[in-house]
Amino acid sequence: MGTFKNTANLEEIEVRTSMSVKAFLVVISTGFVVLMIYKLPNELFNWQKFNPNGIFTLAFIAVFILFILSWMSLLDNQPKFKIDKSAFWVRKTILPFSSLTLINWEDIKHVEYSSVRQKNRTSFFFIIYRKDSSKTKRIELDNIDQRIKEVLNVIRKFSSIMNYVDRINVTQ
Repeated sequence: MGTFKNTANLEEIEVRTSMSVKAFLVVISTGFVVLMIYKLPNELFNWQKFNPNGIFTLAFIAVFILFILSWMSLLDNQPKFKIDKSAFWVRKTILPFSSLTLINWEDIKHVEYSSVRQKNRTSFFFIIYRKDSSKTKRIELDNIDQRIKEVLNVIRKFSSIMNYVDRINVTQ
């Protein structure tokens, strides 16, 4: 229902992280924690012999932190970013339950839609350039619940989008 609302109304759009990605991270992190508890019960918190077993304990703590963060992100229902006629709302950090920060359209020089080709996949992202500062904000577009075309259409209403294709359209 929300997708139909966003396609009908190009004035605003809320973009969230895909639920399938969140669920996948929860399953993987839970599997690692359960596997470590099952396979290494005596090595995890044996403080008398910390030197040889300390690596297992530190690895377990790191995996457990990822486990907690993945479950928190599954419960987090806030948007990754939101675009409306007044501003571009972006998460302050990548942590779950992070608040949204406001970037007014008057403060945005342009939004760059770019990609990076890595070994077997291409990652897409926005870079928001501000007018009065050299600070930029990078927003990853992989694993979002909206189509990129819809997001680009909303941004085009309020700001200029720069990339190779748009620069050709502007000069012709």
